[in-house]
Amino acid sequence: MTSHKKETTELILALFFISVGGWLLHFRIHPILPDAARMRNSANFFPFTVGLTSMLVTPVLLWFRRTLLVGYLLNGIGALTGMLLMTYFSLATFRHPFTLAGVFTGTLVADVLIAFSRLFLGQRILHTYYPSGTGRMFTAWWWTRHAFYVSAVFLLGHSVWR
Repeated sequence: MTSHKKETTELILALFFISVGGWLLHFRIHPILPDAARMRNSANFFPFTVGLTSMLVTPVLLWFRRTLLVGYLLNGIGALTGMLLMTYFSLATFRHPFTLAGVFTGTLVADVLIAFSRLFLGQRILHTYYPSGTGRMFTAWWWTRHAFYVSAVFLLGHSVWR
């Protein structure tokens, strides 16, 4: 196995295992099993489905150069969506007074950081296929802009339909 392929394999495996961990965490928090008391909440299917996609579909797409960009975008969109929704939930349910300990123990900051790491792994995988980059697209600034856009649309929608 060439060093390029070995590095890519290791990065995809790291992304897979982070996705498995996140999916298992969400599966415990958002149950969909028939005997679960909270199963009736259809919102539980969203993290379940996104987690399955992150575990099973995204790594396969990232493995092949032809489907790399689709997998890369799917990984980034899943990570951004997760970070946005978990941050929103943390802010909406935060108990005052504001303390540093309260931020680390009473919010989903750890979960957001795990999702954030998926962006970096996706970036490294992209650079194994395109060592000189992809131009202006798919850079840290590109993801930052899109995180801002998605957040702005989410906040606008929340303020209008609240």
